[in-house]
Amino acid sequence: MEQIKAIFIRWIAILAGFIEEWHASALARKSVVVTQEDGCFTVRRPDAADGTVLGKVAMGSQMPGSMAEALRNHQIVFEIAAEKVVTRRLTVPAQAQEFLPGIVRNQIERLSPWPPAQAVYGIDARPNPTDAGTLNVCVSIAPRASIDAICRELADTGLPPTQIVVRTEAGGKSPLLALWTRPVEGAHYHRMDLPRMIGAGLAALVLLSAAISLWAIYSTNAISAEHEEVAAQMETLQRQSQSSRKPQDIALLKPPQRAWAMKENTPVAVLTLEALSRALPDSAYLTELQLENTTLRIIGLAADAPSLIAALEQSGQFSAVHFFAPTTKGQNNALYKFYIEARLEEHPNLIGD
Repeated sequence: MEQIKAIFIRWIAILAGFIEEWHASALARKSVVVTQEDGCFTVRRPDAADGTVLGKVAMGSQMPGSMAEALRNHQIVFEIAAEKVVTRRLTVPAQAQEFLPGIVRNQIERLSPWPPAQAVYGIDARPNPTDAGTLNVCVSIAPRASIDAICRELADTGLPPTQIVVRTEAGGKSPLLALWTRPVEGAHYHRMDLPRMIGAGLAALVLLSAAISLWAIYSTNAISAEHEEVAAQMETLQRQSQSSRKPQDIALLKPPQRAWAMKENTPVAVLTLEALSRALPDSAYLTELQLENTTLRIIGLAADAPSLIAALEQSGQFSAVHFFAPTTKGQNNALYKFYIEARLEEHPNLIGD
């Protein structure tokens, strides 16, 4: 777990470094270099040749409006002359590169001809070409009073500097070293807290992804439940539609649908028997009962068979009651065997009050 945490922290630090480099590159693409030559401030692009300039502004005068418009939102980098800067060189172990700012800060009083509070400096460290275990450190130091004066002069002309730099070596192509950078409110905070901000952003992204996933799962379950409910309602409506069909229509259905339709249309046999027991007198009893859809056929013995027709019709549960075969005398000559057919209404109320 600790190893994973260390890898994650290292990855965030690398990502923060890439973001800082990208930000610095973006600023460099929108920057111009200003130098002081012959009483004028000369403006060039960072990658322009020495002879190619964007414009010149006389010291103490205001630059033209067209030039100010062209330089809007650009970073102004002033290159101070090398003769106005004191250079000191050190050699330190390569392992001390991470602690180099603290090392120089502790020795600046010895290195600077001015008191530390009155000096500004920049540090440039490069590997020693003859000794891979050491670093050649160049410390460029300038008096703060000179830097402040340059800032005022540039601001008076409409070119407030973002940075003041010096070339670490002679020649127009040598690297530029920053001596002074305009303080920006929150810049140090942003730089120090960039890894923390990245980590917080990644954590927020993970939480947002988890929330979206949970919402998607909840929505899927809700849609699935609603779909099942709609399917159940459709099945019920379909059964109700089938139950209202005529017998000849039911016969044309597929076996599963026909079974449901017959189930919906056929009264329950137990309830039918209950209705018969209420309608028939005690002197009659059944020997056979056939129930098909709404057609009921009963066969049995009774002392007075014709009276059964009226009894069944008066019950209110049966209609079209009639004999479907002749009534015959029983073997004991006391009871008559009857064959009665009747029609039941669809889902009749077979249970009395």
